[in-house]
Amino acid sequence: MKKTALLSFCVFLSGALFCQQYVTEATASKKAVKYLNDGVNYAMQRQLEASVTAFQEAIREEPNFITAWLYLGDSYKNLKRDSLAVEAYTKAIDMGPDHDVWVYSKLTDVEMSMGLYEEAYEHLSIFLENPAVTGEPRKKAERTMVNLEFAKKAYLNPVEFDPIDMGDEINSSDPEYFPSLSVDGSIMVVTRRIKDSVQLGPSSYRRFDNEDFYISYFENGVWTEAANMGNPVNSKLNEGAQSISADGRYLFYTMCDHPLGRGSCDLYYSIRIGDQWTNPENCGKVINSGDWESQPSISADGNYLFFSSAKPGSIGSYDIWMAKRAEDGWWEAPENLGPTINTKYSEQSPFIHPDGKTLYFSSDGHPGMGLSDLFYSQMDENGAWSEPVNLGYPINTNNQEMGLSVSADGKTAYYGTDREKKQGEFDIYSFQLPDKVQADPVSYVKAIVTDAETGKPLLSTVQLFDIEKSTTISNSKSDPKNGEFLVVLPIGKDYGLLVQKEGYLFHSENFSLRDALPDKPYIINVKLQPIKAGEMITLRNIFFETGSAELMSESQTELMKVVEMMQKNPGMHIRVNGHTDNIGSEDDNMRLSLNRSLSVKNFLAQNGIEETRMTHKGFGESKPIGSNDSEQGRANNRRTEIEIMSLE
Repeated sequence: MKKTALLSFCVFLSGALFCQQYVTEATASKKAVKYLNDGVNYAMQRQLEASVTAFQEAIREEPNFITAWLYLGDSYKNLKRDSLAVEAYTKAIDMGPDHDVWVYSKLTDVEMSMGLYEEAYEHLSIFLENPAVTGEPRKKAERTMVNLEFAKKAYLNPVEFDPIDMGDEINSSDPEYFPSLSVDGSIMVVTRRIKDSVQLGPSSYRRFDNEDFYISYFENGVWTEAANMGNPVNSKLNEGAQSISADGRYLFYTMCDHPLGRGSCDLYYSIRIGDQWTNPENCGKVINSGDWESQPSISADGNYLFFSSAKPGSIGSYDIWMAKRAEDGWWEAPENLGPTINTKYSEQSPFIHPDGKTLYFSSDGHPGMGLSDLFYSQMDENGAWSEPVNLGYPINTNNQEMGLSVSADGKTAYYGTDREKKQGEFDIYSFQLPDKVQADPVSYVKAIVTDAETGKPLLSTVQLFDIEKSTTISNSKSDPKNGEFLVVLPIGKDYGLLVQKEGYLFHSENFSLRDALPDKPYIINVKLQPIKAGEMITLRNIFFETGSAELMSESQTELMKVVEMMQKNPGMHIRVNGHTDNIGSEDDNMRLSLNRSLSVKNFLAQNGIEETRMTHKGFGESKPIGSNDSEQGRANNRRTEIEIMSLE
């Protein structure tokens, strides 16, 4: 396509010059101008079908009426009839390439929405070559050009992508978006926009669109039909953009226009106790401002809340923020994730993966395919975020992609998209992520805590700690109704787990994910023993140097729990029992077990427990609890126990 300064389209044919003259309002017939004005009035009233008819009538009167062709293109563009808009704009350009420079910008928008990136690039280049394009329109066009340069390359280098419709169980004729899953993949919650109504009088109703939550359960290899979560979570107000916690017991979400809210939209949470959800609670003034807060994502350990907001301090129209939970359980002031993540434009729908460091989000500020695209970034050990990576084409398209969640293994993604519109305007799809944008896989411990004697479910405290650093990673509680808890285990560490309840002996476990993930998650039953004489605790997070009685520093966390237990029960007298496997001679093993039990006793004494309340004994290899023919069995036999001798 070449530009010309002529006000007509001219060709040479058989030695003669023929020109396709175009007409404007100044030269068109009165009847054509009347139709044109009618079309403009219809368009201003959003009667777009009527405006199309009027502009077509104007063109019938004056086939080369360039203004009518331009306005017809505008109406088709607003009606999302992209191919007809391209046809109308192209007709106008053929008549007068320099008549209206803005037609190239409009044509670019339509071609981008159709995925015609080469054509859009060509037309936007013509638009930018015009010196009359200055100020904000030029900045917008230059930003679009960056997107087109990215889109052209991405289109030629597609990533592997095979989206799977989640089916009738999840999707309906209404729009569904923002899927969120528990870490074990057993619960999915989606936002669905439904038609609702409120009664104003005996026979008077006000009808409106309302966002509600729908929940589905993965049972026997299939998803159950998503059901409305009902009261108290859903209401006549707008609830949406939710994040279910890793254990499926907390739901953080957005509620708009609440009479007691702080801004237009605030963040709320509800807790599942047994099968019931509590009344929603506002996340408080530290999180919520007088502006817009939405689209929360809670970290697997429950200590970090990510969300999108327009609050003061934002870099663009919407930014991603992060709040940290303090030791007292309250949220600290949110921090903006900064210019690596946030741009001058809009960043939304954050999802923090259960690995605690991989962030997925949508943005129209980073280079992409058109509207908002999905991006990936990882946080390093110093808290700095990596440069966002576009998930690529055709995961991202010229349509709007948003609301991504990723499975515990880091491979499977779920999102809402309008690309197919098979059921509703937006539907939920799943797909496999490309390797370079996968999160680190995690495992988890899932358990039920009960009273060892009665079998009754118990509300208990669950602590996960880093054995090497002796630092607490997460504190949570089991469900008071059914005793369930779930704790996420990211790869690369050795973990200790302590389950405690007042009046009971604590229970400990350890899990090593330093080298690899286990074949399957850990599913355990924790039976807490009431504190009484004769009961015993096996200390599974007590470690000694090989062949030595010297305690390793990693033992401190669990031993301090023994100190705490004895301080709370001042009449408790214990015996520390040491055991070994059968490697080595019986005498050496007896001596080693005795010395190890003494080391534990000395540690307790050094931390305030009277020696008169403690004895110690070594049993060597005489009381195995596992087979000494396997490494796991021998590891189980190498153990330290606390035996309750009396409670005075």
